[in-house]
Amino acid sequence: MLTSIAKRTVASREIQKRLLRAFSTSEKEFLVLNAVGPDRPGIVSEMTKLVVDHGGNVGESQASRLGSHFGLMMLVNVPKSQSDALQAAATGMSGMTTSCYVTGNPDVVEVTPRVGYTGHFVLEGADHPGIVHKVTNILAKHRLNIDELKTFEDTSAPYGGLSLFHMSGIASSPTPLANGFDPKVIRDELRKLGDEMNCDITLEDVLDDKYSASFYSG
Repeated sequence: MLTSIAKRTVASREIQKRLLRAFSTSEKEFLVLNAVGPDRPGIVSEMTKLVVDHGGNVGESQASRLGSHFGLMMLVNVPKSQSDALQAAATGMSGMTTSCYVTGNPDVVEVTPRVGYTGHFVLEGADHPGIVHKVTNILAKHRLNIDELKTFEDTSAPYGGLSLFHMSGIASSPTPLANGFDPKVIRDELRKLGDEMNCDITLEDVLDDKYSASFYSG
């Protein structure tokens, strides 16, 4: 016959097992969904419905129309038991080419290198073949990572008979900065490139809540 203490112990173990099973069934998996296809109404609605229908939730997302196509990138979380089904449904979405990547929980604190410099670069002027490569090549040479990048062509405002090209973005470099790192040198190289391509290129130091480091912030 079980004593009262033994009964309570068995009951406690059963509760722990049930809690463990509940936790296991609610365990989340994080996915990056990247979808591209011909632009049409309802793409975002249809993609997010797939996530909701599989018990998931959309976190960060970015979307943009590129030419006649539309691109959507989302970070979603979904019950692990529904992850494979969501990925299959997303990749099978009609008219879209979709890729899915399993990623880590963004809320988990990870040790990352401290940012040593952050800059905002802007280009405006005549469009030229290879213009994006030439600018980003200078940034890469100075070990700057591209955190954000946006480009577009304004055909409504001819610039000397050519289309006006716009490029802007955020570039950063982790500590320790490379020996001899100097934003002024980078600005001079970008300015020289701009003169060669008949456009204006600027690089400004950034220091705000989101981009919390600049070369001069100490």
